[in-house]
Amino acid sequence: MKSRHHILWVLAALVFGAAILPLLVYETGVRTLGPYSGGGPGAFYGAFAADLAQLRPAALALLLGPAALVAVWRLLVAYAWADDGRTTDTAEAGHG
Repeated sequence: MKSRHHILWVLAALVFGAAILPLLVYETGVRTLGPYSGGGPGAFYGAFAADLAQLRPAALALLLGPAALVAVWRLLVAYAWADDGRTTDTAEAGHG
């Protein structure tokens, strides 16, 4: 059950990186730099998909970045709360 939960988080991040993040990048670019020379958001998304097909690093970073962040976060949280045999109860530890 736990590993399925982790996989769902990574898949959600991949969907975010593939569907939502490129549109946020497009909108940010339009608002800060002006109109996209290739057309509208559909053209931008098409260029993103073409760059993914060519394995260009910027497109891969946009797609995989959120999933990598989620995976690293999940690993850090799992490590931080790992049961290493020590107790946090001060009475059991002889401090009470």
